[in-house]
Amino acid sequence: MAGLAPVTVPRWWNERRYGLFVHSNIATVPSFAPIGEYADWYWSHMGTDQLEDVALHPKPMAEVLAYHRDRWAHVEQYDGFIPFLTYHRFDADEQLELATSGGMNYLVHVTKHHDGFCWWDAPGAQRTSVLQGPKRNVMAELADACRRHDVLFGTYYSLLDWADDRYPSASYVDEVLHPHVLDLVERYGSQILWGDGHWGHGPDLWRSEALVERAQQIAASQGHELLVNDRWWHPSPHVTTYEYNAPADIELSPWELCRGVGHSFCNNRVERAEHLLSTGALLDLLTEVIAKGGNLLLNVGPSVDGSIPELQQRPIREVGAWVNKHSDVIHGSRPFDQWGDAQVRYVRVGDELIAVDLAAGSEVALSGITPDRYEVTSVEADDGGALHWEQHRGGVTLSRIDRSPTGLAGVYRVGLRPAAETIRLFDERDGLPRPLQPLLDAAAPGDIVQITDGVYEGPITVPDGVTLRGMGWDRTEVRGAAALVVQLGVDSRLEHVHVSGGPARFFNFHAPAVAMFGAGAALVGCHCDGHVLVGADDVVIQSITGIGVVGWSERTRIERCTFKGMRWDVGIELTGGSGHVIDRNELVDHLCNVRLRDASASLVTENRFEGRWWAVHLVNCDHVEVVDNNMQHTMRAVDVEAGNGSVITGNWVADGDSGALVEFGATDTAVIDNHIERCRIGVLVWDAPTTRIGPNTFVDLHEQDPIVIGPEPA
Repeated sequence: MAGLAPVTVPRWWNERRYGLFVHSNIATVPSFAPIGEYADWYWSHMGTDQLEDVALHPKPMAEVLAYHRDRWAHVEQYDGFIPFLTYHRFDADEQLELATSGGMNYLVHVTKHHDGFCWWDAPGAQRTSVLQGPKRNVMAELADACRRHDVLFGTYYSLLDWADDRYPSASYVDEVLHPHVLDLVERYGSQILWGDGHWGHGPDLWRSEALVERAQQIAASQGHELLVNDRWWHPSPHVTTYEYNAPADIELSPWELCRGVGHSFCNNRVERAEHLLSTGALLDLLTEVIAKGGNLLLNVGPSVDGSIPELQQRPIREVGAWVNKHSDVIHGSRPFDQWGDAQVRYVRVGDELIAVDLAAGSEVALSGITPDRYEVTSVEADDGGALHWEQHRGGVTLSRIDRSPTGLAGVYRVGLRPAAETIRLFDERDGLPRPLQPLLDAAAPGDIVQITDGVYEGPITVPDGVTLRGMGWDRTEVRGAAALVVQLGVDSRLEHVHVSGGPARFFNFHAPAVAMFGAGAALVGCHCDGHVLVGADDVVIQSITGIGVVGWSERTRIERCTFKGMRWDVGIELTGGSGHVIDRNELVDHLCNVRLRDASASLVTENRFEGRWWAVHLVNCDHVEVVDNNMQHTMRAVDVEAGNGSVITGNWVADGDSGALVEFGATDTAVIDNHIERCRIGVLVWDAPTTRIGPNTFVDLHEQDPIVIGPEPA
């Protein structure tokens, strides 16, 4: 449980826990990105203009270049799409009806995305929906509809502006940013300022404090409490923003998760039903967010005509029937002392514990409600069904007597009172971490320093040739002090410990817990709360769990490890060197699972990958083999960018955008004997004419042609 600092938020925030996010910009016209990417970044993905502050997103994207060549070659400039942005079916009341039917009670709409197109009569602006394209003041219509439907009106505004030549000067801040934002509060009554596109510059340029202070004064004069998210670089934002992934545990400071129904915020025409949240997955997500103390801001992307596609509406409406029936569980609840598990969510409503059974089963296990902590006094099914319950050492077991729950999930109201205080015969409090470095300093090369159960004091340095061995990472912990925890010397080993207390992580930047700066060092069977740095040759990393590895050496060997990312990071990132082996690992939830840059003669084999944009990304590498890997739900399974002589063979790829991409000067790449199914396309070759495509198996691809070649059509 984290985030204990008290933050004052508007009173309505804790009563409106589920909102509708709406993204639209000029990119709504082409409505395309490879599956897994954001369609709203189409201008950047084209790579034809030098745009400011493009972070993380690849540019140009060969997939977008190929799509534009085939569908929109007659549109030579990005603004050439504006006449096609008709919005002739846009109806603000229909959008609000979707929100209220979905159980949502606040709305945040894009007013200006990174492309600078404004959806209202923005002061001093010409590229607006009022003067071009739709010829409608979309924000005015939405603000009025929100008032009619008792839905709180909020506005997204991108500080970044690719279209304004003044960006990012002081004149842009004075003449565009501040007047626009204040106008949204003053004339349109926005009660949420949802900032984005802030990353390129800091609060001094944006003059964030002055802007927010003035906006709050205007809102107060209208009788409103204004909420500000954390993407303005304001020193005291009301709300922390998470994107797509919720925090691991309960956060008591206010937070909000934003994500699309699909992978993209703006509409992406190539996303199909399997790429969007199902009804069950949406209810899972919503109840997880609420149980962890957050709000969910769920995004839809209108079509070019302004209507919301039916595929996006369906899960919202189906979950909405449940939310509106159980509104106190969502909008009137507070976190319990534990959020639940994969099947059951816990929240408090008044003095009651509410348990939500997502399986809607006849047998329910309420784990964690143990008799040493709580005495259960009653359990009632919200639908009135009869049940039997029993509290035991592991929690509470419920058995439905007459029928299974009705609806998407079972809801149970549990009466609790604190358990009687037990008399402890022994002091079970953990002592201070035990000193460890003196033991290591006394060791000689070849020695094994065996440590037992407990917590040991870091940081430590394991001397050359010494092995430090714990009893298992769940029993032996080496705890640091918010800095590097362990450094390994030449031929030293760290085995079977939990390395904790490394530096706090900021966004996707590395947070090193272990540094392997001695040649021949080994890290075996450990759990690392942070990255492993490799700065020496012939290092072995085996059977560890953690975030990832960053290295710049020769012959790094990483095998049988499990790494989990935070959606914007790289799991294994090796720069330079040769002879690397990445074998039988599992990597999930990274932006890129494995990236090799300027490396040669290396092997990536028999791994299981599930990343966002890349499973394996080879940048200017020579003679790397990517063999017999399992790659699922990843935009680009293998991306070979420049370099020579790499081989992609024997891989099983499913449910991504492409099985292999060979691009931008790569030579003599071989793509042979891969199995690629349920992807948009099989293989894309762009500006890599010497690529050899052998027999591959393509199954249930979305596009008719499994192989796409460019820049000129094959």
